[in-house]
Amino acid sequence: MIQGTGMLRGSAARRIWFWIRLVAAISVLWWVIEKNGRGHIVDNLRNVQLGWVALAAGVFFLSILAGAYQWYLLLKLQGIDFGYKASFRTYYSGMFLSNFLPGNVGGDALRVYEVQKGTEGWGKAAAATFLDRLIGFFSLSLMSLMAVGLEVWRQTLDAGVFRNLLYAVAFVFVSFVIALILLLSRRAAALLHAFVRKTGMQWLDEVYSRLQGILHAYRGRWGGMAFIILVSCVVQILRVDVHWFCALGLGVDISPIFFFSFIPVIALAGVVPLNVGGWGIPQSIGTYLYTLPGVLPVLAGDSKATAAALAFLPSVVGLVVMLGGGVYFVRGRVKTEEKDGNSNIKGQK
Repeated sequence: MIQGTGMLRGSAARRIWFWIRLVAAISVLWWVIEKNGRGHIVDNLRNVQLGWVALAAGVFFLSILAGAYQWYLLLKLQGIDFGYKASFRTYYSGMFLSNFLPGNVGGDALRVYEVQKGTEGWGKAAAATFLDRLIGFFSLSLMSLMAVGLEVWRQTLDAGVFRNLLYAVAFVFVSFVIALILLLSRRAAALLHAFVRKTGMQWLDEVYSRLQGILHAYRGRWGGMAFIILVSCVVQILRVDVHWFCALGLGVDISPIFFFSFIPVIALAGVVPLNVGGWGIPQSIGTYLYTLPGVLPVLAGDSKATAAALAFLPSVVGLVVMLGGGVYFVRGRVKTEEKDGNSNIKGQK
């Protein structure tokens, strides 16, 4: 009875938290739209050149193919033979869930679940999926650091703004570097484990020991991990290009270096739990960054409305492309139900 009551309370808390996030996301989006001119934003989106938008959608799909390959390689290093076709299907379905369902980690949970069904446990699948996320942010922050550093050196825009942006990106990049070293270096892992043991907390020692066992396959595999990071850079370049092609579709010719400077910040904002499906704070931050002096061309018309349209359009393109992942997800569930049904019939016979 007590356990059932706890589950009900947990379910109610999740529903309340979802509605809080939904209200927050809608409020932020409404504020961005009203502040920057709803009519002008709609006009910008209505007059978009569909050829560029189609190219953006195609490039985004290529990034999904490459992203699935990155995850497949991480699984392979763990000794999990999941197959690229299955990796792509699950990765694509996971992206659909992450963007169309209330939870932020629904897609990752699906990936772990699908892999662990054919393996000894969920640990290896969870490690591969976690590293997939971590390496993606590492690659994105690396490219952002180089792009922002170049802008500071060129001094073409407000030096103060870009200098602060450089400090922020550098902090994020260093944080990811430290995280990767602690996870992948045998020596660093041993030093950290020794520190954990000195704390005298047995439960923490046991948790860290299990974590070491799960990540053991990646430690010291610098050649393999370097190749995966290279693939990750390709994935992130393709996804940044989506924003550039959307800008060209809106008739705005912005230097690609701005996108490499801004998109990582926008992507990290998508991790904030007050968003729903990547909508909310990222569009607000994107609009602000695109309206910085010198970013949009003078001939872009209403710069605020154009900036807001540019913050919204890539997200719309992404949602349309990810609908294909929904098809894979539904087909996968139907096949599972048919398989379970056939097994029950055979069992009855």
